[in-house]
Amino acid sequence: MPKVKKTVKKVVKTEIKPAELRGYDLVVVISSKVKSEKRADAVAVIKQMIEKLGGQLKKTNEMGLKDLAYPIAGEQSGWYVDLEIGLDPQTGIKLEEQMNQSKNVLRHLLIKK
Repeated sequence: MPKVKKTVKKVVKTEIKPAELRGYDLVVVISSKVKSEKRADAVAVIKQMIEKLGGQLKKTNEMGLKDLAYPIAGEQSGWYVDLEIGLDPQTGIKLEEQMNQSKNVLRHLLIKK
């Protein structure tokens, strides 16, 4: 009778680490209908969205009112804000969904660094 080799499988447990935050640039165009006094509130709402998703805000750069290349929702200009953030890659989609639902945001662009 032939010899049968027994194989033993080793079970290796891997620790599940919390996802590391990845660097992103988020450029947001806020509606020009938002007055300059309320613009800070609109930016604060965006910052709260990021923090609720477990992200970190690293830097904010308000670039001011600029003309758009083409009309968006009947508007010719918008307030540009550049945010450097750290965010879990899996929550980037959730952030973009929330940005799409925001009434003050005309356009946004989330770029991985």
